[in-house]
Amino acid sequence: MKPLLICSFLLLTTLSSFAQREIDEDSNPKFMDRVYFGGGLGFSTGTSSYNGKYTYVGLYPMIGYMVNNQFSVGTTITYQYYSYPDVNLSISQYGFSPFARYNFGPVFLYSEFMVLNTPSYDQGASRRIYNRWLNGVGYSQPIGSRGSINAMALYDVLYNDSERVFNSPWVFRVFFSF
Repeated sequence: MKPLLICSFLLLTTLSSFAQREIDEDSNPKFMDRVYFGGGLGFSTGTSSYNGKYTYVGLYPMIGYMVNNQFSVGTTITYQYYSYPDVNLSISQYGFSPFARYNFGPVFLYSEFMVLNTPSYDQGASRRIYNRWLNGVGYSQPIGSRGSINAMALYDVLYNDSERVFNSPWVFRVFFSF
């Protein structure tokens, strides 16, 4: 039962779509033919490792631009809400993540710089900005004519274990494209 809950959590919190498609470079495509949209939703609820109840909701709209069939750039907007009713605490985090992706057939390289604004409990500061620079590799498996399932393994090169903001420098994502 526990593995099923973990898999469900991972799918719900990382489900996103990168509506990327191939473009015909010879036809001189218009600007909007190179633009794509996508995003993700996340939801989780349960009991934390500290035995407290929690609820998490995430919203991640994304816009990208296909420079050519192999290279694309864009940004994702992030909004995350956490609620801990047992201790009467709620947290809203927001930010953005410019990214670049280069495809080598089904394998791709990916880099993202995340800027996350979150409440701070340091004296004198109400909010604080944290940065992550995620770099890694992914694999895309086609499903039908436009869709695919994708998996990425990313490493945060700015990870600082002493800050304890993020649990790990590693980030794993699974998402669908269409």
